Amino acid sequence: MKYKGCFLILLVALSQAAVAEDASALFAAAMTGKLERTTALLAQGIDVNSKTAGGRTALMAASFNGNTRIVRMLLGYGADVSLADDFGVTALMDALVFGKEDIVDLLIAAGADVNAVDKQNVTVMARAKKTGHEKIIKILENAGAKEEPEVPIEEAAAIEEAGEKPAEKADTKPTGKK
Repeated sequence: MKYKGCFLILLVALSQAAVAEDASALFAAAMTGKLERTTALLAQGIDVNSKTAGGRTALMAASFNGNTRIVRMLLGYGADVSLADDFGVTALMDALVFGKEDIVDLLIAAGADVNAVDKQNVTVMARAKKTGHEKIIKILENAGAKEEPEVPIEEAAAIEEAGEKPAEKADTKPTGKK
């Protein structure tokens, strides 16, 4: 009986390791543009939305590296465009890096949030403007993306703690005039 419990624990640990390995294999295949390998892994039953240790998905990898065919295929398998990694980065944010307009279009058509914000409080539009890809900026504008001003984390926390909006905070400071 004692060995049966140990066997079950070992079985669970091995299955968790296999899931992590499967996610990494899918991520690597998508990242390197290996369409046949990516398709084979998905056909074996690997979850299209499985995540690596950092919370990255195959869709993020393919989007970052500009692998349009793989992005299209992953979306066909039901990849979730709204997932974010441990830093709050989405596949759409990744697609901005190299300016692949077709991938940006695919992700937006699949329902990607054009107003997503990462954990550093940076919007999709702010990221796009940093890359300088004018066509992508136009695509995002047409999709309704907005560039919210980046508020430093310390200032945002102080404002939130005081329960004020930035404009209210500025208006309530004494001016020293009478």
